[in-house]
Amino acid sequence: MLSVSDAFLLTLAEVTAGLIGLFLVGVIFFVESGFRRLTRSREVFEPYIRASTRIVLVLYAVPLGLSLTLPVLSLAWNRALFVLLSLILVAANISTVIGVRPLARATHSTTLLLNEIVGSIGVTVLVALPWITGGLAPQRADLAPALLLALALGFISTCTLVLSLFDIARFEATDEPERDENAEEQPPGDDAGEVAEGPVT
Repeated sequence: MLSVSDAFLLTLAEVTAGLIGLFLVGVIFFVESGFRRLTRSREVFEPYIRASTRIVLVLYAVPLGLSLTLPVLSLAWNRALFVLLSLILVAANISTVIGVRPLARATHSTTLLLNEIVGSIGVTVLVALPWITGGLAPQRADLAPALLLALALGFISTCTLVLSLFDIARFEATDEPERDENAEEQPPGDDAGEVAEGPVT
């Protein structure tokens, strides 16, 4: 069995903390500026953005939390922490699966559906892998692959969330102009009818 050093765990924690910081800055910036520009599409996208933000933070919490606790706490405490984070992660994954359905119907985006499929499979593997390889008492080396998988899934979900913002912009652009054109075309038609009827009278 390969040994997992404290240096590796602390480096993993540093990388995860950096990604969390960048992710939070991006989310805060979008919430402060992007959501204000949305009209009808906000009702479709906001629940999914909220659920996606939640699961990304939980995914990053797995490698960050366990990388910090494995060097200083006993394996029993780390197993309990992993179980707790796994339960939260499964609940967050169910929330995103529910939230992606109306979003996919509105935008016809296959990227989000594919991400949910890959993410759900990844979450299942992440939660079960330490118990499969280590039995009822997984060791540090059994938990390490789950930490790396959680980091990878968090990064993939972050990229998908960023790409979904383009779907938001496209949905907003194709929805509003059509309604504006219909609203603007009607008055000229009425005016033209009045002008045409004038000479006949």
